[in-house]
Amino acid sequence: MKKALTLILIIFSITIIITGCGKKEGPKNNDNTLAVNLVQEFKKEITETKDIKKVAKKLAKSDFDMPDLEVSNVSKADYLTGFNEKIQDYKKAYVIAPTISTIPFIAYIFESDKPNELANTLKEQANLRWNICTEADEMQVAVVDNYVFFVMSPTNFDD
Repeated sequence: MKKALTLILIIFSITIIITGCGKKEGPKNNDNTLAVNLVQEFKKEITETKDIKKVAKKLAKSDFDMPDLEVSNVSKADYLTGFNEKIQDYKKAYVIAPTISTIPFIAYIFESDKPNELANTLKEQANLRWNICTEADEMQVAVVDNYVFFVMSPTNFDD
């Protein structure tokens, strides 16, 4: 009886792990996703002020039903979460990240002398599954003047 119960518990645990870590399918090419809305907000805010710290803080407080987010300065010595290789071609950067690290959300605002090249590098090196047992649904990148906004996120936080 103990062996049968142990086997059932093992099968149940494996099932939970597999289904819990699987990629959920969300709507694709939706113009009203969290990432798309944040990109639009970024474009509006960066044209009003060129202070990327202020823009990052404003985005972190956006009214898109997001979890608690923190804004932090990023130096070139820091490892940037969400990428396969080290990203360094920027002058200044801020990260916007949830206080709970298992949420598949990460955003960066960069100031760069080569913003289009940086945007391409970010797209090429992005890893939507950088988090254990979670995966972002989408990635968006926007360039405005010398500023690059990069975000990987779930479609929304309603689920």
